[in-house]
Amino acid sequence: MSARLRGVAVAAYAAVSMAFFFLVQLPPMLFTGSADFSVWLARRMWAPSALWLCGVTVEVLAPRGFPDGPAIYASNHESALDIWLLFRTVPRNGLRFIAKQELFRIPVFGWYLRMARFVAVDRRHRARAVAALQQAGRIVREGTSLIVFPEGTRSPDGRVQPFKKGPFVVAMEAGVPVVPIAIAGAAALNPKGRLSVRPGRVRVAVGAPLTPADFPDKSALLREVRSRIIALHRELGGAGGDVDDAVAAPGVEGSS
Repeated sequence: MSARLRGVAVAAYAAVSMAFFFLVQLPPMLFTGSADFSVWLARRMWAPSALWLCGVTVEVLAPRGFPDGPAIYASNHESALDIWLLFRTVPRNGLRFIAKQELFRIPVFGWYLRMARFVAVDRRHRARAVAALQQAGRIVREGTSLIVFPEGTRSPDGRVQPFKKGPFVVAMEAGVPVVPIAIAGAAALNPKGRLSVRPGRVRVAVGAPLTPADFPDKSALLREVRSRIIALHRELGGAGGDVDDAVAAPGVEGSS
């Protein structure tokens, strides 16, 4: 199967499967008031089936395991496959994403994101972005873990881009561990801006948790998390990134 044809098939499957899983998980969500079952479905069925269709195998390296309680999992962002990869990687049902506002406008998928209390960030309006970060802080303090992409958008070349400060504001306020995660190989299989998917292997490395209280401010935490993600990325065979160019400029596309 050509990369283009596989990409079309994966996009079609994503649309159909989102509608199917939305209908399956809707009654339990309405009955219990919790979205944990839907995340379980995403981890156990949706992500594995989508990655199988992509022809992608995943190697997860997590020698230190995962924190027992809520945490913020900060990952680089190589491709459109990353959400499936991280659902496959992080063994938690109490898990949500901070995602850009545009995803919440997608029929069915956006409805699910809102009902499941995923956090929408409107990158064009600072006041709304701040409110979204406050919502994220409340969710974490209530015991739910978050996955964040501090780059705010997919890397154009697979290298780790500068980070936005928003996720680290949430981490400092919530006082929960920040776990660095590096994804390497996904950009080569699904380049940004192309509806194509090639089969292959993606490697994911999970680093040691960092305690926000050990850092003087959000900028220091950001720099250390990014430095560790870059180091993990290089260990996996990725290109890493510019350690000195750590913080994204204001107004640059990102999560906050």
